[in-house]
Amino acid sequence: MSIKIVYRALRRKESKQLIESICSLYPKICVGIRASSAETVYEAVFDGEVIYVVNGIPVVFKSENQLTPTLISARVAGFEALHYAVVDEGAVRPILSGADVMAPGIRRVSEFSIGDIVVIWSTDEKTPLAITRALMTYSEITSIRRGRALKNLHYAGDDIWKVSLEILKKFERL
Repeated sequence: MSIKIVYRALRRKESKQLIESICSLYPKICVGIRASSAETVYEAVFDGEVIYVVNGIPVVFKSENQLTPTLISARVAGFEALHYAVVDEGAVRPILSGADVMAPGIRRVSEFSIGDIVVIWSTDEKTPLAITRALMTYSEITSIRRGRALKNLHYAGDDIWKVSLEILKKFERL
């Protein structure tokens, strides 16, 4: 991998504030990664991007000045830990190329509002494909059935994914 990653251990106060933010935004992720037992929290910086590592797991990254969960933390927390959408097989390849999610490709959704973080899952409901931001509500997606529904923020195969895998190797979690 050609991406250089610089690690920095956060101070205790910074760690506490970060974990409180993660737990407030994504309580089920907080439980899944056992954030309350975190001894050291790291900041992994690469190409101007930041991923926060708790208990050796790349949990969230900064996106548009917000903390956004990684696919790794979504997988660890499980299918119903966050808002979700299940897509059909025809939507998988475009999503894994970075495309936004179109309403016709969505087969099932949880309840969410515009602006919410939504995890895209494959039809088997075991593999998270992307982390997105809702451009429509769940009811608009199911009733209108056309147009761009979810903005792709992070997908399996992008740089955040690749760096997350490197982090898992470094912390011997892979």
